[in-house]
Amino acid sequence: MSLPFSKTERVNLSTAEVLLACGDPEGLNIMGEMFAGFGVHTPRRCLTMADAQTSVQERILNLMVVDSALADGEGYDFISWLRRSEITPNCYAPVILITGHTRPSQIFRGRDAGASFVVRKPVAPLIMMQRIIWLLNDQRKFVTSPGYCGPDRRVKALGPPVGSKGRRHDDLSAQVGAASTPNLEQDEIDALFKPRAVI
Repeated sequence: MSLPFSKTERVNLSTAEVLLACGDPEGLNIMGEMFAGFGVHTPRRCLTMADAQTSVQERILNLMVVDSALADGEGYDFISWLRRSEITPNCYAPVILITGHTRPSQIFRGRDAGASFVVRKPVAPLIMMQRIIWLLNDQRKFVTSPGYCGPDRRVKALGPPVGSKGRRHDDLSAQVGAASTPNLEQDEIDALFKPRAVI
């Protein structure tokens, strides 16, 4: 499921179908104002898990932003339900989970529920837009197994999305520089693959 703009264009969310779910009316209004600033005209606002489930069944969504606390349940449970619902294409849509609990166990719980991203509250608009752009460039495969359903959790192994600068000091650059040492000769390469007896 892709967002309705390409990575070469200026980000325009005016045509995106966005679901915002939060159990706190004031928190939901803050999220709504943030996305109005991004150009989203009429996001689906849901206070409860039941409302969010209904919205998923009624319209095709490009992005979902779900708080961990809904009025009648937890955002984690909604995301797990969504990923296994088989309501295509919505079950594959990007989901950003917002949580005030940033203990590793809670972050892992969001990831294991199938969230595309877990973001800590309070969320600054710049951080939210950065996550949306990251998801636009996200090339992870969707995984369905008995124990997990959602985007591939192995972000570290894949490095940052193409065209993005990595956060970690050991992320490799996509640009290949000039050789710093001479190339190996063929017999040196062959010797690397020949087993040798250890003395």
